[in-house]
Amino acid sequence: MNKIKNIWFNIRHFKFNSIFLRTFLFITALTVIPFIVLSIMFYSNTLKNIREEITLENSYIFDNSVNIIDRTLMEVDTLSSSLASNESTQLYTINNVSTDSFKTISRLAKTLPIIYRYIDSIYIYSEPTDTVIMDNNSIPLSDLSDTDWISAYHAVTSPKGTIIPRSKNNVYPQLITIIKPIYVADEKKGAIIMNINAQSIYNSMLYQHYKDDRLFFLINADNKIIISSELSYFNTYPDNIGLNTLTIESNPKNSVYEINDKNYVVLSGDSAISDYKYISAYPLELYEHKLSTMKLQIIGILLLLMIIIFILAYVASVRSYSPLNEIISFLDNSQPPADSIEEEDKNELMYIINSIQTHINDKTKMAEILEERMKLLRKSQYDMLQTQINPHFLYNTLETINWMAYNMSNSENPVSKSLINLASFFRNTLTSGYFVSIENEIKYTKEYVNILALRYGDLFDMEWDIDESILSYTIIKICLQPIIENAVYHGIKQKNDKGLIKIKGLCDDNNIILIVSDDGIGIEKDALDELNKTLSETSFTNEKSHIGLSNVNQRIKIIFGDSYGIHVESTVGVGTDVYVTIPKKEQ
Repeated sequence: MNKIKNIWFNIRHFKFNSIFLRTFLFITALTVIPFIVLSIMFYSNTLKNIREEITLENSYIFDNSVNIIDRTLMEVDTLSSSLASNESTQLYTINNVSTDSFKTISRLAKTLPIIYRYIDSIYIYSEPTDTVIMDNNSIPLSDLSDTDWISAYHAVTSPKGTIIPRSKNNVYPQLITIIKPIYVADEKKGAIIMNINAQSIYNSMLYQHYKDDRLFFLINADNKIIISSELSYFNTYPDNIGLNTLTIESNPKNSVYEINDKNYVVLSGDSAISDYKYISAYPLELYEHKLSTMKLQIIGILLLLMIIIFILAYVASVRSYSPLNEIISFLDNSQPPADSIEEEDKNELMYIINSIQTHINDKTKMAEILEERMKLLRKSQYDMLQTQINPHFLYNTLETINWMAYNMSNSENPVSKSLINLASFFRNTLTSGYFVSIENEIKYTKEYVNILALRYGDLFDMEWDIDESILSYTIIKICLQPIIENAVYHGIKQKNDKGLIKIKGLCDDNNIILIVSDDGIGIEKDALDELNKTLSETSFTNEKSHIGLSNVNQRIKIIFGDSYGIHVESTVGVGTDVYVTIPKKEQ
């Protein structure tokens, strides 16, 4: 009891100089401040991870949705082109003759909207006779109430036609109208008017993806929304709801935007078949409950920590006051103190010394363990990056095989050839180890080129110029294939003409240089500078564009060091050269 009285007496008398308060403040500074700093760091990191999780989920949903819409629009465009090139359709646009063929296309115009539920209606318009086929009947254009597409038709000057957003009879439903002109003897005689119900496409194909306030938009070349998860946004501009497409494209993919007073993580991308843009927005509030729970947990732990600190400070103060009281008693009584030191104190000192020595030894061991774990981490990063390329290539290969399956003839089946090459290629990919000889890498790459050749026929030629002295040296697996794939898809395929890809391999002092050249469309200077800047960085990124180049470059740096990797040179309209530099290393 006297100890407690003495503690509180000293607290009142000495205030902040008292042992209790100094001890309390000292322990608080050592524990609470680091705890707050770590909590802020942990909260920020968790917020970042949540946004990355949202971005990944949004990206998965976004990619699926883009594929669905692109495939649907391509299917409808194909139907329109087929009807526009039909001989009976062309005869109708000239003569409006009631024949069996005319009846066939009339039935098609009535039947297709039944088969494809998202097609609202189909009009076949004849400009010379100024009539329209609708619902199996041919009527004068003047009798058709839904005619606000006619001005867009007159503005069409290309066989490709045009696509416009509108509302049927200016009321409902909201339509995406494909106007495909009908040409007879190079003269425009009419058009196929394919009316797609925008909301029906969303409801039948994307609704399950965009629940819980998730938003989806398809934006046409005029920067108008033509498909949306919200019906009210149809045929409006993205700026009206706080979405600037240029700003979204230039910002990081986990940037947050405010839409209708709610925060969203927004992704955008271009259509693969047109100049349309897609936007997908994922609401942050779906994950905000996790952050709220974390805040409460941090506050609760902080309060508990303060209570513990108070108790520790009190115990420390009591222990500190004991020898002080003994000294005061000694001075008051003038009695000599004990002239011996407790054996327990000696043991405690030895214990402290032993603890310090143990800590030093443990620190050395921890340093060794940390070094081993860093090696494992780099190995894991390499494994992750190497496996990343497999699904990317598998998708394109399966697409190739699928395309060939629809074009088989009665002659030797190209699908079997493709499967043989694919099986061999993946057998190499899935074998253990990270390295392969340059000779085998070229062998497996040629198998991949055989698969591409079956897909694209004579789209490109290959030319190999490999110094035989480098064939026995080591290279990482799947090094050349992504670069060749990049050259075909982003270079040669885009120029709509036959191209040439050259593979050259040579020695340069202690290095091996492999050069993949193509005569494709090339890369703009700004994009090229940005690409080389990204490739030169030593930090590992999740770059979405040029994934093949980025993947190979990062794997080379992980295995061989930051002084090796990929460099790109390109001239627009001339072609692109990709330089791969690795050290001379025997297997």
